[in-house]
Amino acid sequence: MEDKFKCRVCGLSQFPDLPWGEDGRQPSYNICDCCGVEFGYGDDGLQNCLRLRRHWVEVEHCRRFSPKDRPADWDMPAQIRGIPATYKSDDDEKLINAYGQAGEPPLRGLSSLSAIEKSTR
Repeated sequence: MEDKFKCRVCGLSQFPDLPWGEDGRQPSYNICDCCGVEFGYGDDGLQNCLRLRRHWVEVEHCRRFSPKDRPADWDMPAQIRGIPATYKSDDDEKLINAYGQAGEPPLRGLSSLSAIEKSTR
């Protein structure tokens, strides 16, 4: 089952690592490169996952924990829709729509510099 490889908060695949072990009960304590959640700390229940997801979308504007690893073709709606079923919410589509309407925030810091360097090559 592919769900066991996905972050419960943002849906990013952690393959080949298992965020919560083979049995889904033993957290790895690794950190998601996308939303920054530490597996086993904060994503240990549905309500916590929903709270963190809402914060990641509404406050952090889906900023990646490791911006340099963000793929150019990143598809936020597809990633959110890929969250394991047990951790999905009816509000996920609302979050996707709100993110789409707000547009992506401008790049800052090193991400901004990296974007400028790429455009001049």
